[in-house]
Amino acid sequence: MNVNQHPQQLLLIGGGAGSGKTALARALADVVPGAALVHLDSCYHRDPDLAPSVPRFDGPGRVVDFSDPLALDNALIKTALDQHATAPLVVVEGTFALALPELTAIATLTVYVDTPADIRVVRKTLRKLQEGQDPAPGLLGYDTSHRSYTRHVAPTRQHADLVLDGTRTTAQLTAELQAHLAEQGRDTSTP
Repeated sequence: MNVNQHPQQLLLIGGGAGSGKTALARALADVVPGAALVHLDSCYHRDPDLAPSVPRFDGPGRVVDFSDPLALDNALIKTALDQHATAPLVVVEGTFALALPELTAIATLTVYVDTPADIRVVRKTLRKLQEGQDPAPGLLGYDTSHRSYTRHVAPTRQHADLVLDGTRTTAQLTAELQAHLAEQGRDTSTP
């Protein structure tokens, strides 16, 4: 991915699935005037022939392995960033946000949301149920996703500019992140 243009400020929020990244990113984008939001969940390949894949749990065939950062489509990420090139702040959130060198190289701030595995699994399962989806594939694939988390996501914590406690409320996390941005001289006040 060659990102020629990027916003004045690019904030990456990473962490395990169910850590609270999306809620934090949405809350921050809601309070920062002109902020744009990119969800890496929207940037995965959909064709298992174009990305790492795993056998289906519910029958024959293969599906994209969403627990592998190579399953992300760099062209989709670049398009999403280009769409927000004039925004004063672009918040990119996703499990692998801090694991992609192409993004970390241009980021102005990296944030890791640190949440214990048991809480993340419960949150992810509840979210699937609330969305009317079957949580079984995620639970059955937990071993694989945990290995991926250990290999690709957990190590990014040590390189993050800011580590937030994902057991705190979204409001608390947003306030802490806003305070950090303000300390760095970045205006995040509401209009």
